[in-house]
Amino acid sequence: MTDTTPDAAVRPDTTVRLNTSGLPDTSGLPGAPGRGWRIPPGGGALARARELARDTLREWDYPGEEYAHAVLLVSELVTNAHRHAGGPAELELRPVPGGVLLRVADSSPRLPVRREPGADGGFGLHLLARLSEAWGVEAFPGGKSVWARLTPRPDP
Repeated sequence: MTDTTPDAAVRPDTTVRLNTSGLPDTSGLPGAPGRGWRIPPGGGALARARELARDTLREWDYPGEEYAHAVLLVSELVTNAHRHAGGPAELELRPVPGGVLLRVADSSPRLPVRREPGADGGFGLHLLARLSEAWGVEAFPGGKSVWARLTPRPDP
């Protein structure tokens, strides 16, 4: 059962998988090396993050129509990092067999909270669960990262 109350912290028994052993091991996987950027909050930051993601996916020959959900999740996760941590977001994309790994880290140790979506937000974790093959949250000293493994999703 998923807890959707506004103050429900993410727990391993929800659809969010708290990954205490670390992110998926991508060492030794074939493909291009990952790319990472520091995205400070401010005017144009989200547009820049989306542009970086689109350009990188295109460069890796991941068709835009099959990875539009990746760009949406980049925007959502960077927004949440800026809003809830108050500082820059660390965005990383890494090709993995059959898809791409997306990771956004910030300096807040507070884990994400699943809320009922509404006018003031609350869509992020729901989007992650719906659009990714796997995802989780990793706490580390001085912050956390939210990651998602994405596979192609052709537009209907």
